[in-house]
Amino acid sequence: MLIALLSLALQTPVPAPAQAQPAQYVVLNHGRPAGDMRVTRDADSVVVRFIYQDRQRGPRVETRYWLAPDGGLVRMESRNLPAGAPPSSVWDRFEVVGQRVRFGSPSDSAGVPREPGTYYNPRAGTPYDQARLAAHLLRQPNRTTRIIPVGTATAEVAGEASVAVNGTPQRVRLVMVSGLGLSPDGVWLDEAGELFASQAGWFITVRRGAEDALPTLRAIEREYHARRAEAVARRFADHRTGPLVIRNGDVFDSERGTIRPRTTVVIQGDRITAVGPADSVRIPAGARVIDATGKTVLPGMWDMHTHHHFIGEEANGLLFLAAGITTVRDVAADIDGALSEREREKAGTYLAPRPILAGFIEGPGHWAGPSDVLVRTEAEARAWVARYDSMGYRQIKLYNLVHPDLVPTIAEEAHRRGMRLSGHVPRGLTVQGAVTLGFDEINHSAFLFSTFFQDSLYLPRMRAYSQVATGVAPTFNVDSPEMTQLILFLRDKGTVVDGTFNLWQDRSPLPDGTDPVFGPTIAWLPEVLRRNMTVGGTGNPQEAARAQAASANYRRLLKRLFDAGVTLVAGTDNFPGLSFHGELEIYERAGIPAARVLQIATIVPARVMKEDTDYGSITTGKVADLVIVDGRPAERITDIRHTTHVVRAGKLYDTRALYEAAGLTQRFERR
Repeated sequence: MLIALLSLALQTPVPAPAQAQPAQYVVLNHGRPAGDMRVTRDADSVVVRFIYQDRQRGPRVETRYWLAPDGGLVRMESRNLPAGAPPSSVWDRFEVVGQRVRFGSPSDSAGVPREPGTYYNPRAGTPYDQARLAAHLLRQPNRTTRIIPVGTATAEVAGEASVAVNGTPQRVRLVMVSGLGLSPDGVWLDEAGELFASQAGWFITVRRGAEDALPTLRAIEREYHARRAEAVARRFADHRTGPLVIRNGDVFDSERGTIRPRTTVVIQGDRITAVGPADSVRIPAGARVIDATGKTVLPGMWDMHTHHHFIGEEANGLLFLAAGITTVRDVAADIDGALSEREREKAGTYLAPRPILAGFIEGPGHWAGPSDVLVRTEAEARAWVARYDSMGYRQIKLYNLVHPDLVPTIAEEAHRRGMRLSGHVPRGLTVQGAVTLGFDEINHSAFLFSTFFQDSLYLPRMRAYSQVATGVAPTFNVDSPEMTQLILFLRDKGTVVDGTFNLWQDRSPLPDGTDPVFGPTIAWLPEVLRRNMTVGGTGNPQEAARAQAASANYRRLLKRLFDAGVTLVAGTDNFPGLSFHGELEIYERAGIPAARVLQIATIVPARVMKEDTDYGSITTGKVADLVIVDGRPAERITDIRHTTHVVRAGKLYDTRALYEAAGLTQRFERR
């Protein structure tokens, strides 16, 4: 997560020299130029323009910093730079006014007393901002500073490298900043303390001319995060050798969608060896016994839409498991990261759910997605499907710019190898067209809206499917004959829908004051992250009404899909763990009975992936993946947030301890 922090005027700065020519940085998407950042300095100000292309999205922002004579910051303003339009009004600002500082947007501003050495934390920023913070922290005696409005940041130098820039050797340092999110954020600084490169995300900002240094920097970052993940795995290692018994719980029978009250589950190694009435199942000698009286025992749940990246992986793995998720399907990740995730999880050096990998394939184009797998010909397409198959991938996911002519070839090759095919609907195809050509599954429910407006993807300008869906969803008649025909088509074709409905819900508070996606768990987060994830009102009643109407239409669509018998799987494409609970709550809010929602989260994905002989239900002989919930989620799905223990392949973990290790405080009274 990129968190930008700005120094107050009272700190002791290191003034930057006047600069006639802007400092030039290139933004890369897997080695391909995607945009740039220019940093222009004069005697009393700095202007940063940060623009890059991210799938017809991406930031286009200009931030100006006004400096005091000593170089300290006295004012900041950020504006968007819409393509082909004048700059927007100021959407974030900071200013020193007498003995106070004011900050925020014009419609949501606040102020605090002015104190030396503190930093303002905007909700968004650029790599320049992150480098500025890192350099400031390194100048502090304890490398720590207090954040405005909340929190504390700390820095460590986690690695160094000697690299060449246009033939000139330079020494750079990896600075990891903690306290802003659940995992440290990295930035590379040069010997002068200036930005050299951002951390190795899908999009990387690096000094122009230094692009060849990125593989070296990325390897250092990967090693840093792998060490942290392995330390977490060692801390929570379950060295128990005897049996594990979950005694007298109310077991959810996912095959039938019913509760088996007062049931005991016996686990030996990684398998379930007995399931039966608590008064008749024998407890083996030497067993570790967990009393589940009054609690619900569920099969481990599956998040069917995730994206692994090594940045933050140690916290992400903990969050998934703490939420009761024991299997994740990764539907787009860098190949080296995905394979490493799978092998380390299997070896026990990465504490996380079991991953199932889907290979990502995109087509060429300026706004191609975040991957280096771009196919142009049938031969390239077949070769990549074969390569993914050879690496143990179970599925292929296509993306926006794959040429429609290649879809039949990819579908044929994937199906010949026993692999599933899903994805975004490539531009130029409708949902029906993609399914007819071989799609087994549609990722993202927004395509079920945008498919009716093909011209709007191109006119009056090129737009992403999500932008089109956002525009039409508020007023679309979900009960129209056209939508009915599409839903019945999906049902008759056996097409699976991975709807990620949580992404399309308005985040205005529910009547009980909780977040529609994250519920009460926003309050579990550290204070800086809690502020960044809290959504305020739009201030525009018409916009608010449209957002709520769109949310209602997505829920209506969800219920119609369910009622028609379309196979649904629960995926998030969002914050690990916590958003999955929100996804399930949206299903119940749409009118799907809680017990059926639990089936969608457990046995249904196991069947879809043809793994129900080993996973998806609490059955003798199956892998021991299960979760204990202090509540009755088969009656009210929101109780799913009250996990107490999770078992992954027979290993037992206390979920509160997992949350705490990730930096969260699970807040509910355990019985």
